Amino acid sequence: MKNFELSEEVALKIGNIIKRRREELGYSTNFIEIRTGINKADLSRIENGKKKKINPIYLKELSKILKLNQIELFSTAGFIDRDYINTEELNIKQSNKKDYIIEQIKDPIKMITIPVFESVAAGIGVIPDAQPIDYISIPEMSGESVAIKVKGDSMEPTFYSGDLIVLKKEVEISIGEIGVFLNKSTGESVVKRLKNKNGTYILESDNHIFKDIEFKTDDIVCCGKVVNIIKKDLKKRVDPLHEMIDKLEPGQRNIIEMMINGLLEKK
Repeated sequence: MKNFELSEEVALKIGNIIKRRREELGYSTNFIEIRTGINKADLSRIENGKKKKINPIYLKELSKILKLNQIELFSTAGFIDRDYINTEELNIKQSNKKDYIIEQIKDPIKMITIPVFESVAAGIGVIPDAQPIDYISIPEMSGESVAIKVKGDSMEPTFYSGDLIVLKKEVEISIGEIGVFLNKSTGESVVKRLKNKNGTYILESDNHIFKDIEFKTDDIVCCGKVVNIIKKDLKKRVDPLHEMIDKLEPGQRNIIEMMINGLLEKK
């Protein structure tokens, strides 16, 4: 199918619509790639308005996975003439003078429920009989998946303590992707990005104050790939004091809140 070239203004507008909606749904670029087959590099160029020749099939798949109005998206891109659009219907004039209506097909995303575990070790089965702390619904995908609550700051700014990562178990991971790794000797499990530097495999933190972990392939086993990140409440993520206060007993919380109110009154 021919790729139609968009103007710079339209390309930026399309990119903003797609990126904003993807972030609203909490979908990672890895997740979009798995579900649509659109590689992360192309998706990044689309979202940044750098890709002016977009295959309409890309927009079709993105509108489905992101639950966007397909007709409106195609119209914004200029693939459909607005003169023929009437809210939810598209009238196409045929040579035999008959009017045909193409109804927008609603393709709801099938959802599945997966368990949420308190730690990486529990999520990958290192801790025997570990019980989930919660359950969440995510778009359906093949294979076994679990969610793990993030602890620590080694992978900031990709995700933060308290966020949830969705781990797809027993899948191959490529260089540059984030996975869960288990040290067979120590039993320690970590969430890191796989890298290869000068022929040596390393586990890298996105927060570069943490040192790289060098390893031999016999020592470390990959337990799965991180395919999605679900952000926790933004206010709590940027305000750790708020989160700490929430964990206190009611009586302790009241005392802290009274102290804070007293300080505010003195200002």
